Amino acid sequence: MPQQIDWSVLWRPPFGEMVVGAVLTTLELSLVSWAFALILGVAIGMARAAPLRAARLLATAYVELFRNIPLLVQLFFVYYVLPRLLPEPLRQGLFRLGWEPASAVLTLALYTSAKIAEHVRSGLNAVGRPVQLGALSTGLTWLQAQRHVVAPLVLRTIVPSLASEFVTVFKSSSLAMTVGVVETSYLTQQLGLQTFHWIEANTMGIAVYLVCAWSVALLMSLVERWSRVPGVLGRRTLP
Repeated sequence: MPQQIDWSVLWRPPFGEMVVGAVLTTLELSLVSWAFALILGVAIGMARAAPLRAARLLATAYVELFRNIPLLVQLFFVYYVLPRLLPEPLRQGLFRLGWEPASAVLTLALYTSAKIAEHVRSGLNAVGRPVQLGALSTGLTWLQAQRHVVAPLVLRTIVPSLASEFVTVFKSSSLAMTVGVVETSYLTQQLGLQTFHWIEANTMGIAVYLVCAWSVALLMSLVERWSRVPGVLGRRTLP
């Protein structure tokens, strides 16, 4: 006999409060990770075009390391292995302060920043060397040219790619459940185990990620329209 579907289980105490808390945790993990990843990724990506060979080599090594190791493997390393490399008092302090969400944020930020750095490198190739040489010819130093001329143009060029990575961060945050973070995916499993309403619990999880992804896509479409470089095609090139 098919199980009777009861959607009220999603907001019935105490599950309603748990659902809200898990969704907020997902949003917090994703937004904080994205903020750190964007800052770090832009810096690493610009360093790959730096005049110093050592800076280029370090930036390339960073990208190749974090981009090519699976995200789940990195998460396990950061959560389980990294604390064991620290002195005992510091290790205990990490777990008292909440190492589970912190390790998830750190891993997501490192992994995503490596991918953003590649998008920045592609943006630099799209902008072209003449723009950089033109900025330097005005008397600006390399750092000043990157900050005031090149970087703003590159970021406007790669907005669609950044939007894709933003959505990926939301989806990848579900892996935080593997280290005990009570986010949306973790809660769907707990709801199913405690209530046996697996359909309602997993449908809720799917809906949360879909709404987040669509919201990000809509927001980034507005940002793309606002920051679009004249003469460069956007995503909507045909009616």
